[in-house]
Amino acid sequence: MNSVVSSPASHGNEPRKRAVLVVDDDEGLRAALAIGLKRDGYDVVMAGDAAEAAERLTHSHVDLMLLDLHLPGSVDGLTLLNTIRAERSPLNLPIIIISGSADSANIITALRDGANDYVVKPFDASTVRARVRTQIALKELKDVNDHFLHAASHDLKKPLMLILDVANQIRITATAGQPMSEDDQSALDLLIETGKYMQQIITELLDVGAIRAGRIQLQKLPTDFGAIVRQAVAHNSGYGRGKNIELTLKFSPGMPNMLGDELRLLQVLDNLIGNAIKFSPSGTRVLIATWADDDNITCEISDQGPGLPEKDIGRLFQPYESLSSKPTGNEQSTGLGLSICKELIMLHDGDIGFRNNPEGGATFWIRVPIKPPSISRQTHQALTVTSET
Repeated sequence: MNSVVSSPASHGNEPRKRAVLVVDDDEGLRAALAIGLKRDGYDVVMAGDAAEAAERLTHSHVDLMLLDLHLPGSVDGLTLLNTIRAERSPLNLPIIIISGSADSANIITALRDGANDYVVKPFDASTVRARVRTQIALKELKDVNDHFLHAASHDLKKPLMLILDVANQIRITATAGQPMSEDDQSALDLLIETGKYMQQIITELLDVGAIRAGRIQLQKLPTDFGAIVRQAVAHNSGYGRGKNIELTLKFSPGMPNMLGDELRLLQVLDNLIGNAIKFSPSGTRVLIATWADDDNITCEISDQGPGLPEKDIGRLFQPYESLSSKPTGNEQSTGLGLSICKELIMLHDGDIGFRNNPEGGATFWIRVPIKPPSISRQTHQALTVTSET
């Protein structure tokens, strides 16, 4: 599954891999663990003693540590564990002890001093990898919770204070039974706009939580994708007019129906078209082009804005990222929309991507299968058998 790519045919940018630090003086054991962990998709950093481990922690990003208790030199694994725990919590940096000692006293001491888990040598490598996956999953839940608390305390608190201030202003200046002044009307418009932004934050936070928990179930039905595109354009037409930006539709003839969740596809297109308007200068155009081939429907949203610097492209579809490009109308953003789009397109077995255009501006695109892959494969097999007979 690709996320940020230069064209609908190429692949690129995946989320940052989680990194595991393996600390053990047995080079063969380190190498064996590294092979399995890399196969599971982790980056692996290795160290043979406490000093080397401390150096790796200082200069490398590490999400989890596998730590042997019996290390060469003056600093053993338990001492290193205590040193790390003085600075980093078990949720911030999970540590799994790997030790040749099955003594219950050693196990209790390690767990009491902040180890997240304890594995006795010799061990089954698949068991260790399963425990790594569990601890990484818990860390990711902690990261999501941290972001949620940040949004609740910052992204929601600030607009809520603004709403209360505006409401108090209207209550003081407005007179019952009298026409509303222009100032009060402007204040009311700001109140409504801010309320909509808060609603967006809450909706996107709930979507992220549902996606992470696997609770989003698509209702895939025969769907007119072209009608969804037109509806998304209609939703954003007022926004475009307000910024003097023209929305242009371009369809290839004979667009087929597809199996998809209409509301979720509309959510994706609303976000991508709205983003194109948000970052476009006044007097420019946003082109929404849609076409189909035998297997897929592709939709491209192209603007005439500044595009994206190379340093931002790799972070486009990551949640909570703050990019260097700024909306041309000082609009607000939660930093969650594109990551949600990516997840929803993945649930449709599709692709989503981005490219800077040679002539200027940027293009976001999505490509979704007309039929689910399993159905397409069966049809292909049936056609192959028929042609051979």
